[in-house]
Amino acid sequence: PADVRMRTYEALIEQRALGDGDSDPSLWGPRGEAVPDRVILVGLDIKMFYAGPKEAVMHAIYRQNFGFTDIIIGRKHADAPYHDGTPIWGDFDAQEIFRRLRGDLKIKPLCVGFAAYYESVGRVDLMENHPGEKPVSISGKEIRAALREGRPVDPRIMRASTAQILAEAMTNR
Repeated sequence: PADVRMRTYEALIEQRALGDGDSDPSLWGPRGEAVPDRVILVGLDIKMFYAGPKEAVMHAIYRQNFGFTDIIIGRKHADAPYHDGTPIWGDFDAQEIFRRLRGDLKIKPLCVGFAAYYESVGRVDLMENHPGEKPVSISGKEIRAALREGRPVDPRIMRASTAQILAEAMTNR
C-alpha cells in the first residue's frame, strides 16, 4: 500500500540513507554533495491498474505532465500475473514498448534489468555490469516470506529500517 511505501521512503530520507552504499562517488564527490542533499519526495496520486506495458506508457505521460524528464522502467513494470502465477507479459515488454513508441513523448525511459548484490562492489548493482561474477540473488518471493514470518532479511539486499516497516505492515494485514 502507498502509505507503507511512503513510510519506507520517509525513514530513508530521515536517516539520510538514500544513496548510502549505492551512489557513484565520482559523480557526487566533485560536487561536494551526496544523494540525500538532492532528494525531494513527491507523492504522485495515481492508481495502479497492473496493466503492463501500456500502463508503463501511461506512467511516463503522467510524470511528463508533471515536469519529470526521466522515468525508470524496470523488469515487469506495472505487471501482475494471472491468478495461478503464470505471467501475462514478458519480463521486459514494458521496456520494449518504449523502443517502438512513436510520437512526442519527451520523458526519457531509463530501462533497467535484473539486480543483485555483488561482493566485489559491496552493493546491489545491475547484473549486466558484472558478467561472469556470482551474485547474491534477490528473490522477491523469498523476501516477502521472510517478512511475513518475522525472519531477518539479508541487510545486503534490504536496509533494516525498510525491512522493519514492511514486516510490521505485513503482520498487521
